[in-house]
Amino acid sequence: MMLRKTDSIDFQDTNVAAARRVESGSLSVEGTIMNWVRGLIRSHYVGLVRSGVRINIGARTDLRIRWTKREERHFIVGQPVVAMIPAGAVRLESGLFRRSKQRWNRWVGRVVLIEHLEAGAVYTVKVHGEEWTLKSVGPILGAKLPSRPWDVVNVVVDPQVVEVSVAAPCLMRHTQGRILQ
Repeated sequence: MMLRKTDSIDFQDTNVAAARRVESGSLSVEGTIMNWVRGLIRSHYVGLVRSGVRINIGARTDLRIRWTKREERHFIVGQPVVAMIPAGAVRLESGLFRRSKQRWNRWVGRVVLIEHLEAGAVYTVKVHGEEWTLKSVGPILGAKLPSRPWDVVNVVVDPQVVEVSVAAPCLMRHTQGRILQ
């Protein structure tokens, strides 16, 4: 099922438009930071060794998620989901050059906040052209100078470390799409 900006999908009394406002955030539990972002399943594929889904997040961004074929997971195209991305799995690379594997999720972004904690620096990065942000722990690879806000970076995420769960329609309806903590 392909969506255009004018299409919408009806999920049990909830009208989720394809050009909807994206909701995302981060949680910190016992020193571990997890990013979450809500989206719609765009496609599902099953290969010989791996299976996966492509999630439509925002106006132009897709998030690919893969898992081994031994793990039984079933998703339906158009289904609302929440993807959980560990902050340690979000790699930042300086400049516009591609240094990592081509099959990984990658987007151009900007550093909007740098927090210096005991464990190291936590970078908040806004994905270019989208309303959502991700947090990353660790250095920016390939940076020659200390990073500062508004630096352009490549945001890279391995599709095998992203977890996805179904967003319950009742949860979306009663909280106007906000995830309860």
